[in-house]
Amino acid sequence: MAGHENLSTTQRYMHLSPAAKDAAISLLDEAASQISGDILETEIAPKEKPRG
Repeated sequence: MAGHENLSTTQRYMHLSPAAKDAAISLLDEAASQISGDILETEIAPKEKPRG
């Protein structure tokens, strides 16, 4: 959100009011409802061991 690598760092420095948080969540919910199609859950495949 603010360019930090870790969410906890962002949370430490971002002091949003509850109303601002609710507004941001509403915007994200609205954007998500406009996306058509299914959301596919994926997992990261384990790396193959080198053959040798």
